[in-house]
Amino acid sequence: MNSNIKAVGLLSGGLDSMLAAALVKNQGIEVLGMFFSMPWGCGDEERVKKIAEIIGIKLVLFRLDEDYLEIVKNPLHGRGAALNPCIDCKIYMLKKANKYMSEIKADFVFTGEVIGQRPMSQLKHSLRAIEKRSQLEGKLLRPLSAKLFPPTIAEENKWIDREKLLNISGRSRKEQFALAKQFAISGFTQPAGGCLLTDKNFSNRLKDLWKHGFRDLNDITSLRWGRHFRLADKHKAIVGRDEKENDLLLKYANPDDIILDLPGDIGPTVVITGNGPDERTIALAAGLAKRFSKKRGQNDLEAEYRKKSDLNKIYTVNVQSIEESLINKLKL
Repeated sequence: MNSNIKAVGLLSGGLDSMLAAALVKNQGIEVLGMFFSMPWGCGDEERVKKIAEIIGIKLVLFRLDEDYLEIVKNPLHGRGAALNPCIDCKIYMLKKANKYMSEIKADFVFTGEVIGQRPMSQLKHSLRAIEKRSQLEGKLLRPLSAKLFPPTIAEENKWIDREKLLNISGRSRKEQFALAKQFAISGFTQPAGGCLLTDKNFSNRLKDLWKHGFRDLNDITSLRWGRHFRLADKHKAIVGRDEKENDLLLKYANPDDIILDLPGDIGPTVVITGNGPDERTIALAAGLAKRFSKKRGQNDLEAEYRKKSDLNKIYTVNVQSIEESLINKLKL
């Protein structure tokens, strides 16, 4: 095989993309893995970095911008069970891969897709449509199912040996697990995990965010953690469930957001989103802090709150109990 050949591969952290990268690299081809960092999570960035090290390939990170949100809002090819625009998402990523391939003068693009593994984006007709819409006809190799497709340019030009590629199809993972053992590959994510847009609860939170006012990608990132409550049209309370979530919610809070705590670390951190919540809204958030604290039955509590942009300027509010029925009504 020609050692001067260069390929760009989509790397998600899942087993299939790892195997595809290993199959291509093992034929003496220089591989650059592309990982797309998304605010709703679609693979773990640190894990993907380790995967790239294990396989011995270069890794390039791409962070999705707000223009990608338009695809989520208005997908041309429909959605799955929740807000997941799987076909449009894959087209978007492959267009980026196509552009990157041209910039670095690589020869082809590959993915870990398997015919029939996923009901929406990996049916044979969907895979062909994705290839066409991303303008990669003939240049998109799918090593795990390559023998079930016509030969690509890479195969026709003998850049890669078609006989060393596979003909996997369907949802069974037996062949992939056996191949992973052969390549001594571990640390991959499970096939059911990944994109939170497939999760109905997360999707409902995202719909609520769009309805009541989206500010930036930090708003979406914060949907991943805590309990969420819609307090008013422009204000929401996010209640951390443990110390790690408390820290993450504080990190991704907007400068205009209010940070509320019960003194003495007896309860969760609460982020009130939106500028200038009124006293009633802050009191509601304080009641939620109490409800999920160690002192949920105690009276005469005060909560402390301050603006994210000025954490040293602290205010207090009396904490009142909230009826469970109201909590359930507010919860997203």
